[in-house]
Amino acid sequence: MEFRLGFRITLVWFVLALTLSGERVEAQRAGCKNVHYDLAFILDTSSSVGKENFEKIRQWVANLVESFDVAPDKTRVAVVRYSDRPTTEFTLDRYRTLEDVKQAARNMRYLGGNTMTGDAISYTTNNIFMEQNGARPPARGIQKVAILLTDGRSQDYVLEPSKAAAKAGIRMFAVGIGEALKEELEEIAAEPKNAHVFHVTDFNAIDKIRGRLRRRLCENVLCPKMKVQPDRFKPNSTSYGLEEVPGFDLMEYFNVKDILGTRVDESQSSYVRLGMMPVVQQTEDVFPQGLPDEYAFVTTFKFRKTSRREDWYLWQIFDKYGIPQVSIRLDGENKAVEYNAVGLTKDAVRAVFKNPEVDNLFDRNWHKIGLSVEARSVALYLDCKHIQTLPIEDREDIDIQGKTVIGKRLYDSVPIDFDLQRMMIYCDSKHAEVETCCDLPTGPCPKKVVTEAPPVRIPTPTPTVAEQKRGPQANCSCPAGEKGNIGARGLPGLKGDKGEIGPKGAIGPQGIKGERGESGKLTSVKGDRGEK
Repeated sequence: MEFRLGFRITLVWFVLALTLSGERVEAQRAGCKNVHYDLAFILDTSSSVGKENFEKIRQWVANLVESFDVAPDKTRVAVVRYSDRPTTEFTLDRYRTLEDVKQAARNMRYLGGNTMTGDAISYTTNNIFMEQNGARPPARGIQKVAILLTDGRSQDYVLEPSKAAAKAGIRMFAVGIGEALKEELEEIAAEPKNAHVFHVTDFNAIDKIRGRLRRRLCENVLCPKMKVQPDRFKPNSTSYGLEEVPGFDLMEYFNVKDILGTRVDESQSSYVRLGMMPVVQQTEDVFPQGLPDEYAFVTTFKFRKTSRREDWYLWQIFDKYGIPQVSIRLDGENKAVEYNAVGLTKDAVRAVFKNPEVDNLFDRNWHKIGLSVEARSVALYLDCKHIQTLPIEDREDIDIQGKTVIGKRLYDSVPIDFDLQRMMIYCDSKHAEVETCCDLPTGPCPKKVVTEAPPVRIPTPTPTVAEQKRGPQANCSCPAGEKGNIGARGLPGLKGDKGEIGPKGAIGPQGIKGERGESGKLTSVKGDRGEK
């Protein structure tokens, strides 16, 4: 409480000083709210949809565009309806404000007829995403996105039109309702399929995927591809077997390359020992377009003796004035894990995890922390076990004009001593939940225990032509050679850490009673008699 109050007072004085000096404080915020598109909806209005369900589609479109910043220089929106043939409801340059787009979506007309999905995809590629109809030139770097919604099987082919759309740079999402075929949705959707295909049971459920669809739109723009190991995710998850996912490998971005350990078996990965110098990067170099609205922070690390009781930031982003934007704090004294972020309507959003299960983190063993950060909540996973989910309020996008740091003490920013295997941010918040603990020595994955060296198979050499002509020779057994000299003495190993103070020992047995000493004699010396 005192820390938060002190922070607010400091912030008030800081802003007041800048105001008096006439200097403006301008944050360069980056994140999903600042990603812009040329966005087209391709909507199935065939007879199988029906007027009542089409009303739900209209409302769904109006709700979904609310999460975009609609303007001529930001996100532009178009709509294509299709049944027997496709029809433009409105082009990308028709409406300039969010309210105009929402009103136009609510006024869309229902057609009825067959389901010619392939024709609608080709029509959108060749007509909607054209500069004469409001699409911006490729040099502007605005991503072209199409969201196709259908409730059944197409009556024409969709694969070739979808390939042509992808070749034209259009990122296609496929939303299926009811009897829509998964195979056909995957033919339509962009790669990776699991990030671009959505399916719900009926029209009443389409609003439930609105948030997920919006996040998927954002994450592939903000997040680069990150390589992962084949055993990274649980076998029953949709991410199992993937070799690349959107995210940030922070150890790679921070150039942390001094490897101390090695993969000695199938469970333990190599690691680095931090604490000698600050691990800091410019935020623009790590997150050039900010962080997605939802993400997962995952790290595998181990406290050292000096860091167990420290109060420090495992990871933090702060702006050019030192104001925190997002951080994960480890409070060794109170044994707590704390998530902090800059708030949309208040100074900071805060979630503190403190319970007996969190206490286990603060020993000197390897542990994995996973934080699943979603729109309204943060969930903590410790060693692949869900510990707690806490609510949070709305967050602001981060200011990327600052620095990102790994492992610094709270009150003086001194580097913290700890061992680190890996630290990454997934752009899918669910990855904190589906991570395995195969990188922990005590993890659940099978380990290969080697008790003795495997036998070496020595191949039998093929005899030469001359040897084959000589025929077999007599077998000769040679005596063993003399014993070699003793090898040179190896280098001394590294000095280990000083051990902890041990427990107080047991009280020893009572000693033997000593002998009685001799009695002393009181003697006095008679002084000289004084003069009379």
